[in-house]
Amino acid sequence: MTKPFPSIRACSSLIGRQCRGRRPVTCALMMLVYASIANAQTGIGCQQRRFGKFSEWSQPVSLGPVVNSTNSEWWPAIAPNGLSLYFSSNRPGGLGNQDIYVARRASLDSPWGEARNLGPKINSTVRDNSVTLSRDGHWLIFGSARVEGRCSDHSTNDFYISYRANTDDDMGWEPAVNFGCELAGDEENTGQTFFYDEANGTTTMYFNSARPGGLGDFDIYKSERRFNGAFGSPVPVPELNTPLKDAALTIRSDGLEMILNYSFTTNFSDGDLWVSTRETTSHPWSTPRSLGPTTNTAEDDSTPNLSCDGTTLYFNSRRPGGIGGSDLYFTSRKRLDDPAPLLLSLSGDGRGQGAILHARTSEAATSTNPAIAGEALEIYCTGLGATSNVSTPQVTIGGRMAEIMFYGNSPGFLGLNQINVRTPTGVPPGPSVPVRLTYLGLPSNEVTIGLR
Repeated sequence: MTKPFPSIRACSSLIGRQCRGRRPVTCALMMLVYASIANAQTGIGCQQRRFGKFSEWSQPVSLGPVVNSTNSEWWPAIAPNGLSLYFSSNRPGGLGNQDIYVARRASLDSPWGEARNLGPKINSTVRDNSVTLSRDGHWLIFGSARVEGRCSDHSTNDFYISYRANTDDDMGWEPAVNFGCELAGDEENTGQTFFYDEANGTTTMYFNSARPGGLGDFDIYKSERRFNGAFGSPVPVPELNTPLKDAALTIRSDGLEMILNYSFTTNFSDGDLWVSTRETTSHPWSTPRSLGPTTNTAEDDSTPNLSCDGTTLYFNSRRPGGIGGSDLYFTSRKRLDDPAPLLLSLSGDGRGQGAILHARTSEAATSTNPAIAGEALEIYCTGLGATSNVSTPQVTIGGRMAEIMFYGNSPGFLGLNQINVRTPTGVPPGPSVPVRLTYLGLPSNEVTIGLR
């Protein structure tokens, strides 16, 4: 579960592919941005870090008819890079009564492509569900009602695992095997999530189970990974368990927030999403509280899954207006402690000549190739977020406000933001005219351009 993250060589190869056919200055910017992106929703974003405050969750949005079907979808699991979404569905054409599918998108702002069945290496002729990916994207862990590999004759759902070498290949999974009989128990075992504590090198698996001896129909258990790689015997998490049906759960990458599903009947027909937090990873979890009416409805809302950066929550719901019995939705929030925006510079240290290009030629607006009043410029930066629709940035050149012509993600480059502006009139010319960016009230560093 703890294979290393992609190497710098792999990142350089990616940049090389993206740079084909582009101007050298643009490619140089790509090398700079790979050194400065810390908040993109990537595998690195799954590393443990302490988050600050978040905004409230937004109104949930359906993933639409390309992902959802006229049947039912459950158990969404977003990949570490945010580009693949795994889920289970009972739509026609599968191998069993529930199969695992994957949909992919080209970028965080792109629409989802058509979902594909993962095939017989993962799916069986019965029920396959409860999908989770490891934070490095190499491992797929899921629940299955299959008989082959089952540890207990009285188990109705066990955990299985598959490996892939290429984390960009959604169909490259090896045949699944049982995750380990140490975790097996009678009845249903499902809803797993993992937390890797970098401070002490431990991995904890949380899941829900209907095994005998629990407080309710389903209870939440945890198991720690041992030094030999196997997981230990599960123990209940008493502060999270209730006489209700304590079901699916997902844990934030810093281990300090968990979103879980409590169902109020025995058939998962009216579940709600709840949240629990803790001060440190050694503290007990707080008493869960409901996410409230913005996220929850009178119908079933369940099987939550958090993105690596904690800003997007995927789940299934039977709320009115859906396409099938149960559809997949997402809700988002913003990190309120996001860092100030960063203007890139050609030197790579955020000072001096800015990474600001003539829009017509894609050449840097330097002292020897200065910009002129009224000209369109491309400004490269980070810190506007994965999707720049929260607030309009403000750019000043020589102390005067520039007209914003475009702002958002730089096409084709994950985590790199681009702002197109028109150079204001009345700015005194010079070889080093200051440029500043303000976003959500936070000022950036200062870079310069040549202006005549």
